[in-house]
Amino acid sequence: MAAGTTSGTCSGSASASVAPGTDPDAPGASASERFTHELPIRARKVEPSPRRQGLGLRASPGLALARPAGSATLRAMSGTALRELGPAESARLVPSLQALEMNTLFARSVLVQDAPGRAFADSAGSPSAVYVIHGYGMSLLFGDPDRAGAGDRHLSEIIDMRRDGAEWLQVAPEPWAVRFSELPASRTVKQYTRVNFRFSAEAYRARRPRLSGGDHRIARADRSAFDMPGTVVPRAFWKDADRFLQAGAGFAVMVDGRPASLAFSSFVTSTQLELGIETLEEYRGRGLATLACVALIDHCLARGLEPVWACRLDNTASHRLAEALGFVPVRHLPYFRLPPAPAPRHTGPAPAG
Repeated sequence: MAAGTTSGTCSGSASASVAPGTDPDAPGASASERFTHELPIRARKVEPSPRRQGLGLRASPGLALARPAGSATLRAMSGTALRELGPAESARLVPSLQALEMNTLFARSVLVQDAPGRAFADSAGSPSAVYVIHGYGMSLLFGDPDRAGAGDRHLSEIIDMRRDGAEWLQVAPEPWAVRFSELPASRTVKQYTRVNFRFSAEAYRARRPRLSGGDHRIARADRSAFDMPGTVVPRAFWKDADRFLQAGAGFAVMVDGRPASLAFSSFVTSTQLELGIETLEEYRGRGLATLACVALIDHCLARGLEPVWACRLDNTASHRLAEALGFVPVRHLPYFRLPPAPAPRHTGPAPAG
């Protein structure tokens, strides 16, 4: 499949919000241009649901892979209590992620080496803090903030780390978010709210639009989809094209012989698939993102996969599209934007030699 430009829009609207790994204050990343969709997390509830137990921390994560241009990139971890860990230790953390009541698909994709990213922990054997950052700019800090009194130190370290772009941080358990906002260093951090949705198959069937007719056709994503230009695209979420084609999925709305909108699996497991969308700028506001999503949701349902979706509270376009597709909001969560932090310039005497 061929390419797109900037990221997708919602049905009948050119309004959308920034993808989680982009900088909402940067030129070309306005709230009228970009959005992406992620898995449910749990914090403050909107409707009752049972709570699961425990974190089950047992091991530590680690990857050091290439990242997409423009994404948040940690450039230094030396001198901190968190150390980068290896792939074998990463894989052992997957059960701990599954015990968390929050969106962990992006972190899981790093730990199983499906996606570019890095991971750190304060201990190789029984960590009190685990920090995973996806190459797209999303990150997760989880563990026990009270154990050994290390919670505030880890939070401060993460805020102070050098990064080339903005980072969107989630934390678990919820008390860590409270402590995060109380740190003096957090004055540079902006807090947003993330909405999590539950998919209703009944609502979807009642609202599902027809895919046939009009001036478009639906095509399965091929290898060229991996290199599609834009922000919310497969190459930003998958390690390589082979892995995307092997484990992922995507569908494009073709108009005039070219892909106008692409819906694809940004993350996938044996039971869930998270949606990502990219739409060519000149085709926005025509409902094509809805059609692409419908094709991908149908793909999920035919294979017993749960479609998943989340967006920022201020991302009204993504919120509307989710509800139009049968997703129901179930909870709100704190979502922290960490600003870029370049290395300080050397202003003292030139080093000898």
